[in-house]
Amino acid sequence: MNDETIIEYQLAALIRVVASVFAFVGLVPGGPVVSVLSVEVRRRVLRIVQPAESALRRAIYLRARGLIVAAGLKRSPPTYPIPKGNGSPDHIPAFVLFDPRKWFHELAKKSRPLRGPGPRISGFDEERPVFDPPKAHSSEVKPENLCKRLQALHKALGDVPAQAKRLARLQAKRRAAGEPQRRTRVLRPGLPPGYRTRQTDQVDEILHDLHLMALRESRPPERA
Repeated sequence: MNDETIIEYQLAALIRVVASVFAFVGLVPGGPVVSVLSVEVRRRVLRIVQPAESALRRAIYLRARGLIVAAGLKRSPPTYPIPKGNGSPDHIPAFVLFDPRKWFHELAKKSRPLRGPGPRISGFDEERPVFDPPKAHSSEVKPENLCKRLQALHKALGDVPAQAKRLARLQAKRRAAGEPQRRTRVLRPGLPPGYRTRQTDQVDEILHDLHLMALRESRPPERA
């Protein structure tokens, strides 16, 4: 079985996984966003969406290898209109083709703000808590952004060759502009977003296989 057949097999499996997520959420491809989701449902969906995005990103990267495109070609990223609940169209962003960069604390110029309740300074004669009380979380969340991610993922899965050409154009444009290598690199160092060592879902296996293939292709050729 050659690499192209393996990629096609993994993409077919990924399409089935994404279709099951759409059915679980009650979302229709190209249709309106759902009104509300519970926190538990959102957490379960994100557990699948993040590794699915990383897997698709690697499949697109493998398809883009060797493509020759014009660096000066200017094309705006595609947007796909979907109706809102009030009937007005909304444009979801194009699928993100590059891994989000890792946060290296020792290299950062500014530290990330700490989350959660922080210490408060008060006088000895004031009866105020040392820590702010945690905010009450609602059992429901607005799923608009998550639905946009799902729609973008589904749309990109439907036309991987076009996404590969788009990636090749972006990389060529950034190289022509003299941007650093980290701006043209699709895969971030280390493990991909959403990767789990313990593979409990099918999407984990898909990501694992495509990531290994992408790492093999990204290595420089050995010198004779």
